Formats: sequence, C-alpha cells, structure tokens
Amino acid sequence: MHPHGATKQRGLRAIMTTSVSVAIRNSLIREGVRRILSDSGFDLAESVDAVERLALPADPEAAHVIVVGGSLLGNDGAAVIAEILRRFPNARVVALVSAFAFTEMTAIFAAGAYAYFLDQVPYQSLVAMMQMVAVGQKVAPPEIIGLLENLLLITDVPMQHRESQGFDLTEREWEVLGALERGLPNKTISRDIGISESAVKASVKSLLKKLSVTNRTQAAVLARELANQGQARMLCGRQITAALLPRADRVDGDLSRRTAKDHRFR
Repeated sequence: MHPHGATKQRGLRAIMTTSVSVAIRNSLIREGVRRILSDSGFDLAESVDAVERLALPADPEAAHVIVVGGSLLGNDGAAVIAEILRRFPNARVVALVSAFAFTEMTAIFAAGAYAYFLDQVPYQSLVAMMQMVAVGQKVAPPEIIGLLENLLLITDVPMQHRESQGFDLTEREWEVLGALERGLPNKTISRDIGISESAVKASVKSLLKKLSVTNRTQAAVLARELANQGQARMLCGRQITAALLPRADRVDGDLSRRTAKDHRFR
C-alpha cells in the first residue's frame, strides 16, 4: 500500500474508534454539532448541556474527545478544562469559542486542551479539526497566523524607539485598550464601559494613532508586550499592567460583565 494511503487508513481507523462527547448548552446547536460529527464517522457517545453531566466512557483507556461550548467555559475556561481532565485524564478536550482571545487560548492550551477553535467555522473545518484531534494532534485556530504576522510587525520596531514614545492615552482609551487586549468586540466594549459604539470606535482610532499601530491586533500585541516586560512602567500616570486588567477586576471584581450572549456552537 502507498504510504499516503496507509496514513489515510490509519486516520480513518482513529476516527471510527474515537468516541466523542458533546457538551453545549444550546440544544439546537448541540444537536447540529452531534449530527455533523456522526455523519462524518465519529462515534457519538453522548450529548449533554453541562460538563457536570458528562459520563465516563465505556472504555476509560480508549481515545475520547470532549467538545465543550464557550458558554460552558465561563470566565475561567482553563479551570473548566482542568476539572474535565481531572475527571477524564485520557480525554482530548476541544474548546469552541465565540471570539479569539490570545490570553484565553494560551491558558486553555496550558490547561491541557487539544484544540481551541471559533464556533463560526464552516462545518468542513470543524470536521477536519476533529479528525486531527482524533489522531492525537493539537490544533490552533487560523487566527493565530494573523496574530503572529502582527507580532512581527510590532517587533520590527526597535525597542529603544518604542521606549522613547509617550503613550498619552486617556482614561477611556486605557479601558478600551484593555478590552482590545482581551479580544472583545466593539459591542461588548460599549456595554462593559457604558459608552456608545461610536465612542468606542473613536477611542480605538485615537489609541491606534497614539500607539503608532495600524489595527486592533497590533495594539493588543503591543499592550501585552509592554505589560510582560515587568518593569512597572508608568504611562499617563498609570501602570500599563493595571490598565490591562479586565475592567470588572479593577472596579468591583464582577466578572459577569464578560459573559456574552449565546452564539452558534455554544
């Protein structure tokens, strides 16, 4: 048999022998994901609306994939992933989220997840990602490519030049920058900060100019880079590390503001 054919056969066997559990809150979306995976040859073990309802697979030693919707991950997806893996040590967890957030992604992978994907992907991409997980591969979202490209653009600027710049951001712009660092869309930023979407857009445009970057991703990358330097810089009278904390953490610790409405596959 041709080597490529042998590899394909091994992949097909892995898919057919890999059981899958789907944990998604929305019943219609959960059923849609279940059918897509079932029609693609996966062995659907269960479909539940809460991670607490997940049951042990028939063979605890066999390959088992658990798909978890973003709404079940809550504000600390890494902790949820860690708890799932505590209960099912051999599971390969796939997180389906509504928006790409670098910090969340790294935390979820560090907790042991096998894949982090946006829930808006075409079903063919979902199936391809699941096939890779079934054969033991970890899968990052394509958005990471854009992040790396922007990181290269940022790091091409000499550090001495960046350190010599003064980022005279306003209080509102600091809040918006912190939201951009967390990957939040304008609508969510508007709700969290309590300003109109047009005001958010104006703040984004202003801070991009002050930071000498061209888009939101570059602003978020630069913000993280400065925050991770660990030098307690004072910019505009504030530490940038404090500016990048979620607004709820800095005000009253209420993380519920970050809870988004249900999206597809969640």
